[in-house]
Amino acid sequence: MATTTAPSIKRSRLYPEERLPESDGKPMAETDAHRKHMVDLLDVLEEYFRDDPNVYVTGNIFLYYRDEIKERQSISPDIFVVRGVKKKERRIYNLDVERKAPDMIIELTSQKTKAEDLGTKRFIYASLGVREYFIFDPTGETIRPTLRGFRLEVGEYVPITRMPLRSEALGLELRVEQNRLRLYDAKTGERLRTHSESETERRNAEKKAAKALKAYQAAETEIMRLREELAKYRGK
Repeated sequence: MATTTAPSIKRSRLYPEERLPESDGKPMAETDAHRKHMVDLLDVLEEYFRDDPNVYVTGNIFLYYRDEIKERQSISPDIFVVRGVKKKERRIYNLDVERKAPDMIIELTSQKTKAEDLGTKRFIYASLGVREYFIFDPTGETIRPTLRGFRLEVGEYVPITRMPLRSEALGLELRVEQNRLRLYDAKTGERLRTHSESETERRNAEKKAAKALKAYQAAETEIMRLREELAKYRGK
């Protein structure tokens, strides 16, 4: 959804070396569908990898890299996940510093960005060594099918044809359900939940457990009462 750019580099007394900017000052052009998908997908991925300190999930930030002539360039993937790097807040993701390309990238395409998503970005991500690249059309008006996947083989992206599409890098399946992109755990078959959904499920489970405990305690009390009644009857 976001377009590539090469912002100028600013310097600051607080940073003895170059301080790479995190914004080009241009507003993000997106529909409600694009925005909601980005927020939800980032949420479910962050929740899924919450307990792994070495998985970084982010999106819509500048990823800095070197091109074929070693000039610094930047690109802004909508969503990306990197295994093997520390989970922490970052202004930017700089490959010169991190030394690890994203394992998986998702772009939410539109009529405006379709050519770039399927062309320029696809070439750049392959050259950086991004293992898997997925493109999804939230509006259903730009590409058919609305979800496409590519896997890196010998330096080039090869379309993933097996359905449902699977991210081997993350162990997840990507499915389109009622025009929504959903992520599933490939091993368990369970749909990934947002943090809010997980908390709701946890509270419901706690309520169910509390209700079951209350019923058990009530049953125990009734059994005690019946035993006492029986003891009185036998004592007569």
